[in-house]
Amino acid sequence: MAYTLPGTGESACAANPVRARRWRIFWSYLPDWCLTILFWVTKLIDKVDGNRRLFSVTDESLAHPYANPERVPVWLLGVICGLVPALFMILTAAFIRRSFWDAHSAILGFVLNLGLTVTFTNVVKITVGRPRPDFFARCQIPDSITSNPIHGLTSWTVCQNLVNIKEGFRSFPSGHSSFAWAGMWYLILYAAAKMRINNRRGHTWKAWLLLAPLLCSTLVSISRTMDYRHHATDVIAGGIVGIATSWFSYRQYYPPVCSPQSYKPYSPRIPHPDAEKSSLPLHNKPRRSSSENLTSAYGSGTGGAGVEHAGYKNPYDGYPPRREEESVMVHEGQREEEERLGMRSEDVETVQR
Repeated sequence: MAYTLPGTGESACAANPVRARRWRIFWSYLPDWCLTILFWVTKLIDKVDGNRRLFSVTDESLAHPYANPERVPVWLLGVICGLVPALFMILTAAFIRRSFWDAHSAILGFVLNLGLTVTFTNVVKITVGRPRPDFFARCQIPDSITSNPIHGLTSWTVCQNLVNIKEGFRSFPSGHSSFAWAGMWYLILYAAAKMRINNRRGHTWKAWLLLAPLLCSTLVSISRTMDYRHHATDVIAGGIVGIATSWFSYRQYYPPVCSPQSYKPYSPRIPHPDAEKSSLPLHNKPRRSSSENLTSAYGSGTGGAGVEHAGYKNPYDGYPPRREEESVMVHEGQREEEERLGMRSEDVETVQR
């Protein structure tokens, strides 16, 4: 498909193949950006009231005070676990890698990561409807209600204060925890790949650097239990969600950290015009006859193992020697293979020598 350059009316393909490919890449990834940002920014799921579980008025785990202000408010969470990792990846791609494509892949995967995390966490929150540890402080249950109904539990309709009651039923999983672990674990994967953490050199300073984002996400999760906003199981589940989404999103655009090429993003989905030419195999290695394969597999007449070409792996390695009654079939197959390749026994002997 040919694109027209803005303001010129000239075909991009005819003017410049490199520019034409760039436009194709732009239009190819534009829907990914729009879809990811749209689902994340709109947050339509937050407007849903959600489930409200029954509770026991004697449950001490719900009787904690309401902390105001929070130790880590939402805006600070966005700066620490969202803006800081994004700036780190942009600066790394710009001044160290000097690659626009690396910055594009990192930020697109990062935005996808956070979008998936926020959406999944909010859907589960609304569906579960678990009361927060500070639920009684939000609800302000009348003093006259000191026990549950006979053979039952208490409903939220007894609450006298309904201002914060909606958020009071969104404890599981922790949104702060999932967001923090999603942002910081993605940063850990990105930084570990750029530092080539698995290059078998064992530099300890790399591990100490990666400890910083790990501690950040851990402390954010702990702060939610200190503010009595979440139970311990809530922050653990949020951390699992964040790690899972960050790993999934990172692997969409980067190879695994254990890969020798882990510091490079995957190539664009629009291949380079010379990709097919450069990917053709080079037939510059000597062809190996079937007699050489048999010689290397079973040994030469003097008991040797045969001469192996560089990079060649014998397909018969690990197999036991053939039985004597199969030797006739082996020689017949060898002769047929030599005739197919156009080789005679004299040629084989010359190769073996």
